[in-house]
Amino acid sequence: MNALNENLVIVIPARKNSKRLKNKNFKNFFGFPLFEWSLAAGLFLKQQLRGLREISVVCTSDDDQVLDLVKKKYASNVLVVHRKPELSDDKAILSDVIFDCIYRLAERQLIRLDDYLAGSFILLQPTSPIRLKDDLVSFSKQIENLGRGVSMVSVNKNYDAVKDIYEIINFSEVNSDFLLDHIGEKLLKEQDIKKHSNSAFVDGSLYSGLMSILKEKGFMPVTKTLAFPLSIKRSIDIDTEKEFDDALALIKELQNLGIEYVSPNI
Repeated sequence: MNALNENLVIVIPARKNSKRLKNKNFKNFFGFPLFEWSLAAGLFLKQQLRGLREISVVCTSDDDQVLDLVKKKYASNVLVVHRKPELSDDKAILSDVIFDCIYRLAERQLIRLDDYLAGSFILLQPTSPIRLKDDLVSFSKQIENLGRGVSMVSVNKNYDAVKDIYEIINFSEVNSDFLLDHIGEKLLKEQDIKKHSNSAFVDGSLYSGLMSILKEKGFMPVTKTLAFPLSIKRSIDIDTEKEFDDALALIKELQNLGIEYVSPNI
């Protein structure tokens, strides 16, 4: 990917009107709105990946409450995009959301369109707020050494529910300096999972890749998407009240163990 020579957009999508957990992005998660934890991770990654290129951290939302907080607290560090209604429902495709950010910011002359379209992206889902510092540092190092045209997504082999589970395959077909496996087919049923000796939960906390590949092949091109294994005990993608409570319990567990994670600043 030659990350130091490519512009990078780090996108945090935080739309309103979540169906199963009302006002999810603004639920109080250890003293901060849930979505703000992903802003903190974006700024941490920007610091880790600083170099010869330009990096923009962007929050895109159709929620004025989200955008107002970002403007007030992160005005000098995070750009905002007021998302269009057609990109704010359950059917919206996140790749379209990322491209919308770039085009809208270019219209406001905040970034250079061609440079960013030729660059790379990182997507941080607000529903996966718990990111260990060591994982983010390692993820940054991996990005800087990826082969051209390779995407990467965070995974966890510890999971309970059949939700976003994928086959994990030997990495031999992928050009990488790191001994990572890559993403195979999505496993939709328990019997499918049992047929595969190696599988993992794609947790949504970290995605990266080239804008050109995103446009052509989407987020996780088969045989060209590395599976980045998280060191966290288990990953949580918050869609329900129980998953929110599980995430709170996991934070307390990390605190008791003295494990560092990235959180917002007061």
